[in-house]
This record gives sequence, structure tokens and C-alpha cells, in this order.
Amino acid sequence: MMSIKKKALSLLMVGIALLTAVPAFAAPKYTFKLAHVITAGTPIDVGANKFAELVKQRTNGEVEIKVFPAGQLGGERAIIEGVQLGTIEMSFTTTGAIGGFPEFQVLDLPFLFPSYESAYTYLDGAPGKKLLALLDRKGIHGVVFLENGWRNFTSSKKWIKTPADVKGQKIRVMESPMYMGLISTMGGSPTPMAYPELPNALLQKVIDGQENPSVNIYSAKMYESQPWMTQDQHTYNVMIYKVNKKVWTKLPPNIQKILEDTAVEVSAFQRKLNRECDDDFISKLKAKGMKVHTLTPPERAVFEKALLPMYDKGRSVAGKVWVDEAVQFRKDWDAGKYKAQAQKYVSDYKKISVPVKETMANFK
Repeated sequence: MMSIKKKALSLLMVGIALLTAVPAFAAPKYTFKLAHVITAGTPIDVGANKFAELVKQRTNGEVEIKVFPAGQLGGERAIIEGVQLGTIEMSFTTTGAIGGFPEFQVLDLPFLFPSYESAYTYLDGAPGKKLLALLDRKGIHGVVFLENGWRNFTSSKKWIKTPADVKGQKIRVMESPMYMGLISTMGGSPTPMAYPELPNALLQKVIDGQENPSVNIYSAKMYESQPWMTQDQHTYNVMIYKVNKKVWTKLPPNIQKILEDTAVEVSAFQRKLNRECDDDFISKLKAKGMKVHTLTPPERAVFEKALLPMYDKGRSVAGKVWVDEAVQFRKDWDAGKYKAQAQKYVSDYKKISVPVKETMANFK
């Protein structure tokens, strides 16, 4: 028979084994849904999952964020309403779908930003912070801007090399007066539609074309119906990370700080990943047979001139003060006022390592 001492030792060893088998994180105290409409595996989705992973680590498992990509919880309007109501705690959505916040449409002014760094400077600076603060008035806490990317035109009919090429075409746009105005100003027929409905609408020829960043064009397989693409980069499109305000205010300050700090870090990570993948997505689109035209400087100048009326429309939609301040920002940028900030972004982003190959491996 086993001695009492041996039994005690055996029980002790079993206890140690059980203790070491306990997971690194205890059961989460907070479980949140984070929704977006972009395809799984894209840079915005990689950023969402990295955010969830880092938050779990940094809160020692106290906060668990479950990511729902590809419109699983509805289109952007439905997701934003869900965040307002609290049925969805968090989301990444574009500015174009935000109803009740016309000021955000200042970001949709055509050709406002001449570079990535100019957009980052505006968004991360005082103007961007003022925009995010507006969300509080409708039950949403805005945290940070992420990147959707430069928006480009595609068509089933022909290349859009001049504004006149838009005339007579039905172009899908976000449910936004600025994007609708963009198309109608060039003589096209704007067709607002939720993003998840877009690929089928293109295949069924309900519309002739659309405009989106290259990552969305490829991941949604728009090359199956859109043989023509123009890299015109008419707008730099952002995603906003936002949280239901009641959920946010109930969180302890230390958790709020972890979420904020991690969101800022992931914003830079996701932006770099997105821009690093952009050329690869363009190459993949070409490999699928898409004909891609990049606007020459003179061609771009023609678009800029044709779309100047959009700035007056912007004043009526987003507000005169917002548009005038954005125009002044662009003048100051061109004059070199923000040269130091631009150089800092270049320097800081060089230090960020991003999984370009791993991300592109998600798309054959």
C-alpha cells in the first residue's frame, strides 16, 4: 500500500499540474462585438483582430473583443445604429455612412489631401479630434481614424479618364450627399447602395460602375464585372473606430486608457499595412484581366477643376467653417507649414513592421 507521505506527495503533484493547466487569462469581465463590412483578411480586418488581441493581452484577459467582418452584423448604416443603441459595442465604419453628422463629410471633398502624410496630419491633429468629439452628441464615443484608402473608379463600360466619361453611367456610391454630388457634378447618375449589396449589383448590371479603394475592389471580386479601373484617388477614405458612449463611460479609466493607446498604435499599424498592400492589390487586379489607368498630372488637373463646385456643395452639407478651414489647411500644407509633421510620420512609419506577405496570402 502507498504510504501517507507518498499519497500526500502524489496529491501535491496533481494540484500543481492542475494549477499550471489554468489558462493564462481568466474569464473576461467585458465582452464586446466589433463590426465592420470589409472582407475578412483585408488590412482593416487584420487591424481589427490585432486590436482585439493586444487589448486582451494588455487587460490580462479582462476585455475580450470579438470581430465580425464582412457585414455579418449588417451594412454600415445598420452597424452605426447598432453602436448608438448599444446592440453592437464597437465598430470600424467609413465617414460616408454616418447620418446626423454632416461635418464629417468635409473629409469627402475631392482631392483635398495630396498625400498620406497630409491626411494623417489633418486627422490626428486638432481638426480630426474636433470631428471625433462631435460623435458624443448621439451616443457614440469616437476614438481614432483608420485607413480605408484612396478611392478609385471602375466601370463595365470604359475607362474614366475624364469627367465627361462619367456622363450617362450609373455609379454606385456610399449613402452620402457628397459622394452623390461627386457623380452628378460630372454628369453621371449616382446610385447609393450599402456596400454588402455592391458585388451582386455589379454582376447583375444594375449599375455600370463604382468607386472604392483597391483592396475592396479586389477582395469583393469586382474584377469579375468591371474590366476598367482608373487610379484617380479622388478622395482619401477613412474608417472611424467608435464605441457606444454608455459602454465607454462605464469602463474604468485604466481600461479606457488601454483601449485608446492601443487604438492609436493599431491605427498606425493598419495604415501602413493598407498602403503597403495597395500596389499588390493593383497588381492582382491587373493579373485578373482588369485594365488599370493611372491619371497623369494634366488629367488629374482636369478632374480637380471640374469638381471645384463640390467645395460649394461641401459648404452647404458639412458647413462653411469646416470647408473653409480644410481649404486653409491645404494651402498651409502646400506652403510647407506642416513639413516637420510630414517628416515625423515618414520617420515613425518606417519603424513599424507589417505583415504584407501574410495579408496578401489571404487573397489568391
